[in-house]
Amino acid sequence: MSRRAPAFPPARQRGVTLVELMVAMLIGLMLVLMVTSYTLSSRRSYQTSVANEDVQDARRFALSVVQQQVWLSGYSDRWEDLSLLFPGFTPAEDNQMPSFAAGQLVAADEDGEIWVRYRAAGLSGQPLTHCDGTPFPSADGSDADSIAIARLYLDDHTLRCRVSFSAGERRRSLPLLNDVEAMRWEYLDDSNTFQPREHANWTTVRAVRLALILASAESTGERYVQSFAWGGKTVSFEDGRARTRLETTIALRNLPETVR
Repeated sequence: MSRRAPAFPPARQRGVTLVELMVAMLIGLMLVLMVTSYTLSSRRSYQTSVANEDVQDARRFALSVVQQQVWLSGYSDRWEDLSLLFPGFTPAEDNQMPSFAAGQLVAADEDGEIWVRYRAAGLSGQPLTHCDGTPFPSADGSDADSIAIARLYLDDHTLRCRVSFSAGERRRSLPLLNDVEAMRWEYLDDSNTFQPREHANWTTVRAVRLALILASAESTGERYVQSFAWGGKTVSFEDGRARTRLETTIALRNLPETVR
């Protein structure tokens, strides 16, 4: 006679309690918040790094371009007196260039600009380069005996260059650097102090001092106040872009030893 297996009642199944569900949700939420916070922090750090690199690149570029152009002032291959190489110049009324006295190499009619005069290189095949990237003298040699008058100026937060000639020709304006907040020039003359343009003795200027406030093209992703001393007052910015204040002194290289 066979025996039947004893019957056992089915085990009771238990689900997740409300407390356990809430604890799991809380842990998951904390993990999500931690990951999100880390991602946002990494993003801000990356944006700040990019913005700072951008403004430092702008700083190096501005120094290079401006120095090269100012160093050209007074250049000539001729061994003559400056007053003969660079005679007095009075522009036509519609030319918008400043007047130059004999021997004067730099000039300015506005605070955010500088004009410099120089001659073409006389050595064959070794031209100078204007701030707009064109050679001087040009390939056809038509401007070999001209006096170039280059202007570096600020226009709507853009550093621009325009090359003109004493004969009256003007080339198109070329943008060199964007996001320039402010630009100011001062001039070291026979007073042995740096003077603003309205007090400079132009025929004795032997060095210039440039001050710039540069901004990054990209935002850092975080708004904070940046303040800079500028012209006897303080200027502040709070738009999230990185900024730096640049100041440099550039000596005029092509002056007679007696002037230096």
